[in-house]
Amino acid sequence: MAEGPRVFEVLVPGYDGLDEVLALRETVALLLCPDPLHAGPCEVPWSLGLRAEEEGDAPVGTGHTVVVGLLTTRAGAEETAARIGAGLGRAARLVEADPGDHEDLVEQHRAERGR
Repeated sequence: MAEGPRVFEVLVPGYDGLDEVLALRETVALLLCPDPLHAGPCEVPWSLGLRAEEEGDAPVGTGHTVVVGLLTTRAGAEETAARIGAGLGRAARLVEADPGDHEDLVEQHRAERGR
């Protein structure tokens, strides 16, 4: 039986400050969507954020963390996490996330599949 899409987070921790993480937005966006001018929505709905580790319930490192939300299969999420880690030159951790934390991805997926 084929596995359906679920919500995942790719976490890349260990940045010194907010400015360092914010400077990576374009790089990470291009790792997720190499052709931002493509027709239609991205094949995999994604979002990009950050967090300070002291704000998280389960820190994955110290400092600030790049947080990428994905709605895809586990295999797709693993491939994307590897690509992001390689592109940033750091270890990327993949965790299954609560869909309620990424309602935008779930709604985007519904809207795009509903047409």
